[in-house]
Amino acid sequence: MKQFRFIALLGDGREKFSDKELDAEWPTEPIVIDAFGFSDVYRYSGVVFLNEEWFEKYDKNWKTGTSVIDKLLVDLVKYAVKDVASENLIKIKEYLSSPPETTEETIRVWRSFYDPELKRI
Repeated sequence: MKQFRFIALLGDGREKFSDKELDAEWPTEPIVIDAFGFSDVYRYSGVVFLNEEWFEKYDKNWKTGTSVIDKLLVDLVKYAVKDVASENLIKIKEYLSSPPETTEETIRVWRSFYDPELKRI
């Protein structure tokens, strides 16, 4: 019986993400997190940010506050596989434990989650 690893995909551009390499090392199922809500059905082993402005998909009012995006990130951490080694989940936890003081700084951090190569999980 194969056990799948679930990777959360945030933002737009699912077609840019290839999971063939990941499948070779461990069967991987990418789960697109859509703008309508977070799925708590899965336990995530990692996160991939599909574009630099990924947060715009989840909150049209992102310029006025961070609470919607922060809740999404909290849910990702909450539903992560226990003790998983995920570089992006570590970055998310660091952000949540010490959030920036200004919206501009926060947006800089959110943008930094994106890896153009889509290799950082």
